Amino acid sequence: MKVRRKLRHASPSGTPGNGFLRRAPGAAPHADTRRFSSVAVVPFWGRIRNHLEQEREARGRAVLSGGVESLLNELHPSISWHAPLLHVDDQQEEQRADPLGEGLVIAPSLFAPGPMVLDAETGGQDAPVLVYNVSPTTDTAAGLWQQQEEDRTAALSDLLGHTRANVLESLRSPVSISEISRRLDLSHPSVSRHLGVLRRSGMVAAERRDNLTLHRLTHLGEAVLGRRD
Repeated sequence: MKVRRKLRHASPSGTPGNGFLRRAPGAAPHADTRRFSSVAVVPFWGRIRNHLEQEREARGRAVLSGGVESLLNELHPSISWHAPLLHVDDQQEEQRADPLGEGLVIAPSLFAPGPMVLDAETGGQDAPVLVYNVSPTTDTAAGLWQQQEEDRTAALSDLLGHTRANVLESLRSPVSISEISRRLDLSHPSVSRHLGVLRRSGMVAAERRDNLTLHRLTHLGEAVLGRRD
């Protein structure tokens, strides 16, 4: 399969059987991946998603300040861009992409073994997909997967309700209603109602930046949500 070949190219040994792609005898295809996801991804998906969203937003700002060439050359030491050639080390061939023509989807990943380029069909997008691995620091990893934090998050959901707790979590950095709506797949009126309750309770405040209303945590909101170390 194409994904398996791409992962083989990205694997340091070049042999997926030596790593996480090895399947137990008699196991159904993808069973190990589903098992891994149920343990390491699904229970912590809210925090993983927010972490990757922050990475995506930071890269979006990098495009605005330095352009596409600067972004691609700073993504990862193994990635270099000299138009129209995108080069990813440790792959068997150089990958060509035209961001201004066919486009290029840039996807951060916590689990990719290394940077890789997937064609549009394999990546499930309308353009080639450049996957690059985001290696968390020790403190960041503890914040993503520490079970005590998960227990606190569950308690917060019990206190505020699952959706409102997610809205509060999305305010780790100032953000607009439209962005919250997109992240959480909620309607604008629904997000506005939840923000209104949080604002009246003193956990959220609004501010204007360049004709855009952004919502942020107050000191009370930070205390309720809990700071990330």
